[in-house]
Amino acid sequence: MDKQDILERLDFYRDAPAELQSTTSAAARYVMLAPGDFLFREGDVSNEFAAVGAGSIRVFRIGATGREITLYHVRSQESSLVSMLAVLLARPVIATGQAEVATEAVVLPAAALRELVVTSDSMRRYIFETVTRGLVEVTTLLEDVAFRTMESRLAALLLQHFATADVISMRHEDIAAELGTAREVVSRLLENYERRGAINLSRGRVEMRDQAALRQLI
Repeated sequence: MDKQDILERLDFYRDAPAELQSTTSAAARYVMLAPGDFLFREGDVSNEFAAVGAGSIRVFRIGATGREITLYHVRSQESSLVSMLAVLLARPVIATGQAEVATEAVVLPAAALRELVVTSDSMRRYIFETVTRGLVEVTTLLEDVAFRTMESRLAALLLQHFATADVISMRHEDIAAELGTAREVVSRLLENYERRGAINLSRGRVEMRDQAALRQLI
């Protein structure tokens, strides 16, 4: 995949007039992130807008204690709400974006993004869709934190991952960072799930054993 391949996947580029496509392509550049690389960091003033072509970016906040909580994930053909707003408003980014897997993206200078906002209906639609998706995801997270137990949230997270594979390769500390809790809490709950016959645990892996038993924990 190269810069043009990624751009062709993006609605705001495909729906733009040929002249605008040409100027956008000229301004864009391709980036490849290895797992663990940062796309942006909390507190940075970003002057580039990014759209993911393939892969996944985890966007998270870090609390005063150093504990992390995931806000949302950015996947193919998507952009990060907090990063986009930081670029448009010329303000520091309020969260950190880190590649979970090998991730390919295109980035545009802030000036090019602002020009597209003024001249392109498709870019304005893309921004509205990004804002809507981000607000829904963050609102859902707030509801989960406020109204659901950690046992329920952890079971729901496992079922989400088990939807695509029967074995999850995640360390307890990674799961804790996803949920915004301590590793010890996750370990205790996972061991409880195992005693109930819902899962099997091994080093760095969680295996589905009884989906119905896990659903009862939600």
